Amino acid sequence: MIKRLRKNIITVNMLLVGIVILSIFVVVCYNSYNTAYFNLEHGMSEILKKDGHMDEGEMPMIDKIGKRQDKGGMPMQLSSYVIVELDDEGEIDSKRENNLTIEDETLKKCVAFVSSHQQRNGQINDYGLMFLRDDYKEEVKIIFTDNSSVYNTFFNTVIISALLFFGSMAVIFLISLWLSGFAVKPVKKAWQQQKQFVADASHELKTPLTVILANNNIMMKHQDHTVSEETQWLESTEEEATHMKQLIDQMLFLAKSDAGNNNIQFSDVDLSEIVEGTALNFEPVAFEREILIITEIEPDVIIYGNSLQLKQLAHILTDNAVKYSSDKSNITIKLKKADDKITFSVNNYGNVISEEDLEHIFDRFYRAEKSRTTKGYGLGLSIAQNIVQSMNGKLTAESSEENGTTFKAVFKLNRQSK
Repeated sequence: MIKRLRKNIITVNMLLVGIVILSIFVVVCYNSYNTAYFNLEHGMSEILKKDGHMDEGEMPMIDKIGKRQDKGGMPMQLSSYVIVELDDEGEIDSKRENNLTIEDETLKKCVAFVSSHQQRNGQINDYGLMFLRDDYKEEVKIIFTDNSSVYNTFFNTVIISALLFFGSMAVIFLISLWLSGFAVKPVKKAWQQQKQFVADASHELKTPLTVILANNNIMMKHQDHTVSEETQWLESTEEEATHMKQLIDQMLFLAKSDAGNNNIQFSDVDLSEIVEGTALNFEPVAFEREILIITEIEPDVIIYGNSLQLKQLAHILTDNAVKYSSDKSNITIKLKKADDKITFSVNNYGNVISEEDLEHIFDRFYRAEKSRTTKGYGLGLSIAQNIVQSMNGKLTAESSEENGTTFKAVFKLNRQSK
């Protein structure tokens, strides 16, 4: 899928850029042809002026479609041409050749062509000639010249443009190939995370399902037993089913967060009360391991958020600290408001989280090697991060031997927060 996406990006990019470049080269070639045509025509008019029939300004320049144009441009210096003068009946009265020879029969046909088409200027492609007619008073003169210079200029421009086009397309392909790698990198990462998520979820669900099926098989073999005699297997089944429900609920929460479909209602919430209550709830668990929970909670810290999610956040971070704290150590929970920020942090002392693990600590189903023996699914911190981010906050983790492990959630106060 990633390769196909990258290929599509390159194709679309080259197609769009190629159309733009091709359009530019078409305009350049068209303009080159018109410029060469105009300059040749201008040169022919200059020859007629020198021939004594036109004073400067008396005969306007005429382009190929018969529109009158003001003087300007760079007239081409003609070295080969034929000038014919017509009599009253439109026949050739005289001709003057300069480095260009046109057979009499051909010249008659060309004059007839000019007379029949009533054009002041144009081309006779059958003979490779360009003409300009001058009706000056009672005399008519026509100048003919070879038009190969116009087409040579045009073809040279086309060839150069074609070479530039294919060269630029080759460069654009290389650039597109390079840029597409950056463009698909987030998609590739998301795709790999999705595959890993499915694999991990399947693995986590497989264990309780296996236990439940095993318990069922045992009970099926004891069909004559009473419910009280099968309590052990029923309790085991209920426990595994509860674990499955918790895992599924967590995965649904993350899936809704990813899709932006949580539809969570925000209001002013007393975060001090939530954090204090959570700390009290964990004191019995901490007491069994002689862990002391120290609280530094500023009163009446009001935040604009969702009460249920903030309770879940406080529960996850406190539960995480209790699980991974060393026996007879301290856990410090802080909540304070300063300037335009609210900071909620939980610190504990236990196994130090390595730099490598810290980079992935909020990844779904990720668990550091030292925490593999602790019961859990590796989704709690990912959920905590989603909750903090949904309230325009940032959750970070730091760990060292001297300062222990600290998870810190920082929220920016908005206009609704008090």
